Amino acid sequence: MARFFAAWSCLLGGFLLCTGAAAFSPGDLSFSFSGARIRHASFAADDLSLDWQGEGGAITVGRLELMGQEWKRLSFFCARLSTEPGAFRCEGGRLGLPGLAKPAALTLIQQKNTWRLELRPVAGEQWTVVWQTSGQAHVEAKNGRMATLMALLPPLAGLQSMKTVGGLNGVLDFHPDTGFKASFVLKDGGYASADGLQAAENMGLTLTLSGQPRAGGHWQTRGALAWTEGALYSDPLFLKSGGQRLEFSGLLHAGGWQLETASLHWPEVGEVKARFSGDWNGIREGQLFADALALAPLGEGLLRPFLAGRDLPDVVLSGRIGMELGWQGGKLNRVELRPENSGFNLGNGRFVLEGQTGRLHWNADAPGESELQVERMALGRLESGAFTLPLALWPQGFALKSPLHIPLLDGALEINHLEAGLDAEGQWEGALGLSVQPMSLEQLTPALDLPVMRGMLSANLPLIRFSNQEATLEGALVIQVFDGYLNCRDLRLIDPFGVRPRILANVDIQHLDLQQLTQTFSFGEITGFIDARVSGLELAAWQPLRFDARIESSPGRYPRRISQRAVDNITSLSGGGMMASLQASVLRLFEDFGYRRIGIGCRLESGVCEMSGIAGLDKGGRYALVEGGGIPALTVMGYNRAVDWEELIARIAAATDAPEPVIE
Repeated sequence: MARFFAAWSCLLGGFLLCTGAAAFSPGDLSFSFSGARIRHASFAADDLSLDWQGEGGAITVGRLELMGQEWKRLSFFCARLSTEPGAFRCEGGRLGLPGLAKPAALTLIQQKNTWRLELRPVAGEQWTVVWQTSGQAHVEAKNGRMATLMALLPPLAGLQSMKTVGGLNGVLDFHPDTGFKASFVLKDGGYASADGLQAAENMGLTLTLSGQPRAGGHWQTRGALAWTEGALYSDPLFLKSGGQRLEFSGLLHAGGWQLETASLHWPEVGEVKARFSGDWNGIREGQLFADALALAPLGEGLLRPFLAGRDLPDVVLSGRIGMELGWQGGKLNRVELRPENSGFNLGNGRFVLEGQTGRLHWNADAPGESELQVERMALGRLESGAFTLPLALWPQGFALKSPLHIPLLDGALEINHLEAGLDAEGQWEGALGLSVQPMSLEQLTPALDLPVMRGMLSANLPLIRFSNQEATLEGALVIQVFDGYLNCRDLRLIDPFGVRPRILANVDIQHLDLQQLTQTFSFGEITGFIDARVSGLELAAWQPLRFDARIESSPGRYPRRISQRAVDNITSLSGGGMMASLQASVLRLFEDFGYRRIGIGCRLESGVCEMSGIAGLDKGGRYALVEGGGIPALTVMGYNRAVDWEELIARIAAATDAPEPVIE
């Protein structure tokens, strides 16, 4: 800043005093020129214009270059200029800078070898610069506004485009032989970018800085920055002051800077160290590393406020983590994370990882070998045993190095293949293959908050590929449940992570045990087996839009009985109301009945289910859902063919929750 004002001083007074001119009357002066250029060892000015009339005049500079940085569209106006041998005084001055709403009031005094400039942009704000021709300088800020400072500083990192607030107080002393010392305090500071992705408020900062000249035009610097209050936001992170203190040392020169050592002390979290180098436009190379940072306060201070502001599930972190990050050529090119018994709890137990230990390594130039040991994973009440996650992280994605075995209850989840990465257009693509080893439904269903089911569950998903926002199953998804098989073919998931995901599939079900199924959902007991087919299934936002479904008794010889409650519930699905009087009277005499066949169809389209029954048994608009057989035999008829889908779902829910009927 001192050199900035020194350059201006030479521009303003050079034509009068730099050559030691004798006293004269400014009122006798009247001249002007434009388009001039000035070159000096410390600065350069282009498109320089001067218009001097009598006691006052104006100077404008299209471009001023100083210490490798530049300012554009600068202006100076002096209303009254008084001179005497070896001195002059400018009063009623104005300094115009692009970042200031209006020119700032200015007083400039030169006496012998000393220049004094006082800048007063608004009432109560004053910037004072005292500069000697020997190179010594003193800068002082009293209630300095951040907006003024941003206008005076070179345009680094787009700071001038931000809206800033706050008051700055402090001093800087400079000597060309011994160096400089500075101490500044910021109160109630803040800034906000135009896009809202960068912001800070109520900031309290204390900065101490010193530097000594070294050979080759370099400056050895040391300093400390303490964050005493306030909060800042840098999308997507939000951080509050917690007594953080940064200590650093490095080199400054015309071509850039070098941060030789930096240490951030963060109470309750740990210490982060760094080394960086770069030019005045950004980072070229660097390293950032830390050992055993506490994750709990990081999650509390960084993640929790961010998630809460977006109505996202809460996350609780635990344990510690070490890290190393590297930059080369101005880009992040290396990341290594070393969790130490770390934990992750999403949504108050919705998803949990505990006891994570190992190494995750990413390199921008070549694949990085990684391995993570996990003691426990939980999805709600479904918990896993310990497992090891072997990963290869490559520049644009990741993959499993070998199959992953995750113990679950009395079975296991086997992930045989997993890879994902970015394609040439920056979109995610990948592939997944997994299977579920047989596990008891009696253990699995309560862990998933489902009604207790009997039997075993197993599944096989050979390979599912994801590309262009669509996931496609190669082969078939086979699930074993209720002693039967569910075979899902032609499975497609369109935009599965979007606002309105869609699912397309065809499903075949074979030899499902009706006794296990109906007892599980309290529908009323039915013995026997069924086959089912669902063609053209389409779901949007996880709700069915259309399908053509058919349920029929499996072929073969086996006991076929149906209870009173099951008969009543099946009849209610078609909206038939009260059963025929003959059926109602029979219900009072028997607990269950024999049947020959079950046949139920539903073709869903536009929110309406077109119901159908057993072929060849329709009677006067009614259709048979259950064909009687044995002793006693009872045929269950449906009455309405067009049933509203939402109403049908409500009837099924009521049927599974209803108590056993009382027959008198």
